[in-house]
Amino acid sequence: MSAPNPILTTIIFVFALQAMVLGVLLILKRPRKQAHVFLSFLIFFFALMAFNIAWVNVLSANNLMPVFRYFQMELLYGIGPSLYFYTKCITDSEFRFAKKDYIHFVPVVLEFLFYRTAFYRLGAEGMYQDPVHPYTKIYLWEQWLGILSITIYVVVSLILLFRYQSWLKSQFSNIENKSLNWMKLPVIIYAGYWIGWMVLTEIDRFAFDRSLRDSYFLPAFVGLAMVTNWIGFKGYLHSQKDVSGFVPQKAHLKKSKSNSELAQRITELMKRERPYLDPELDLSGLADLLDINPKQLSQTINQDFAMNFYEFVNKYRVAAFKERLQQPESSKLTLLAHAFECGFNSKSTFNDVFKKMTGVTPSSYAKQLKD
Repeated sequence: MSAPNPILTTIIFVFALQAMVLGVLLILKRPRKQAHVFLSFLIFFFALMAFNIAWVNVLSANNLMPVFRYFQMELLYGIGPSLYFYTKCITDSEFRFAKKDYIHFVPVVLEFLFYRTAFYRLGAEGMYQDPVHPYTKIYLWEQWLGILSITIYVVVSLILLFRYQSWLKSQFSNIENKSLNWMKLPVIIYAGYWIGWMVLTEIDRFAFDRSLRDSYFLPAFVGLAMVTNWIGFKGYLHSQKDVSGFVPQKAHLKKSKSNSELAQRITELMKRERPYLDPELDLSGLADLLDINPKQLSQTINQDFAMNFYEFVNKYRVAAFKERLQQPESSKLTLLAHAFECGFNSKSTFNDVFKKMTGVTPSSYAKQLKD
């Protein structure tokens, strides 16, 4: 157990309670959505973890640690399923939580019951005894399995996020308002946090006889509480967005045939009518202009142009931007204004796409033209 620290303990309490308030607000938000419920659960389980640690330090400072063993509040096994189902809700437009899905939360109930037994109380206390109590192995196995559970669910959630991002680029030419990139960082942080935490505590226990505990224990949970608040706020802000229509499907390995005639029609349309100037252009819209099926259009772009829809359309926007900068009166508008005239609707998207396609930033390119 780490040494009591009133300042850090208070910070953890504040962030943990604030996260719990966010969770309640999400549950009460109307219209109530599945995504709100699972994000609320995710925030609650993490906030409970941080609150639990702060509570430990309060009891420890008052020599009441034996009392804590009867009120253990962390629920590791609820974090993974909550994250996974939240990710499902915000990526899969057709997902509906069913009765069979409750099985994912059965380990949470078993974990709660485990903390009410002597296996936990004696095992947790036995870590600080020499020799360790026989039940300590059971307690450590329960903890490591909890970390394994979180890691597995995190990996699956990340796969869903990457598939969703790939699908967006096959359907839309501007994806910033639909993208869930903001989710990837906290998901990775959550996974890395627990793996790093368990490795660090084991190294401290075996190599340093827990002498390093005071330097990392409470600060780590301050960081956890802050990240939990961050994902709560971001989730609350993004909760206004509707799912774009993605339904996860197994990838088809069958390669479509080249359609050079259709590819030529697409190229002629892009040059003649310049539909890419419309910031809201999507796959269905371009397919309507060509009077073909969106799936057929997508296959042709993928096969004949070796790009996804997002890359294909933005290639024309970048070319239009470069053409505009070469005009004599280009200095009358800012670079961003030129980008918006070419169909971009976001500064960050424009900068990222331009740098990826040309290897230089828009400002560097403009400077090169002047030199």
